[in-house]
Amino acid sequence: MNLLDFIKGIIIVWLAGISPLDTNNSSGCTNPDYFLAHRTACRQISPVVKTLEYEAAQNKALSIATMGSSVTGGMGASQKEKNWVSQLAQALKKQPGLSDLQVSNGGINGFSTQNMIDRQIPDRIIRQKPAVVLFETCLLNDYLQNIPIETTNKNIATIMNQLTQGLPGSRIVLLSPNPRRHGEVKNKAGHTYEDYILDTKAFIEQNGWEYIDIYKEMNETLAKKNMNLDQVLSDATHPNDEGYDLWANSVIEYFLKGPKRGNE
Repeated sequence: MNLLDFIKGIIIVWLAGISPLDTNNSSGCTNPDYFLAHRTACRQISPVVKTLEYEAAQNKALSIATMGSSVTGGMGASQKEKNWVSQLAQALKKQPGLSDLQVSNGGINGFSTQNMIDRQIPDRIIRQKPAVVLFETCLLNDYLQNIPIETTNKNIATIMNQLTQGLPGSRIVLLSPNPRRHGEVKNKAGHTYEDYILDTKAFIEQNGWEYIDIYKEMNETLAKKNMNLDQVLSDATHPNDEGYDLWANSVIEYFLKGPKRGNE
């Protein structure tokens, strides 16, 4: 999160009558009733797990819905339990009050952002009424299907508008997909895979939507561990078990601690 984004977040919570420096549990976002009454503002400064815990305190049946491509579905993992969605579910169910949390995996092989719209996937998600939606942006397939980046961004906006209108009380988090081999090669639309990653990230942040940059975090982890990309992929596109571990760790950390700030 850069300085401008941080300032925007501070402005939002102040306009909502919340002091981000307030540590008084009776009036701040650490109070469940207060959090639920000020969802939009409190989400700017609270980890996703707090949304789930506070909703659970109201005795609600909680669920998380995921939507995306085959890398959300877990292709390349040795077994279902190894994909990032299953690992996230296992971690969250250990948190207070979340043992009954339901997590659905809506990853569909080969799906692009255009497929998401054409097959009315947002409507399916809305009917589930989840507390949290995780939307993996399907950029691996937009790149492979030569969809212009401008169209990809337009599709993301269409999907987000549908989700936010259909699920006004839900928390929606977008995720990039993982790095891939040969992503530096331009497709027929004239874009590299990284072009899709960088352009959509800027578009998402410009709109103020929550975002986890899996692409960046996996690359940074590989560099720190002196590993190469081939070690965490099962083929040119899909992670193996170790790759899904890296993906899951990033999402779990975001859920439990919130977005990284500064040089974290």
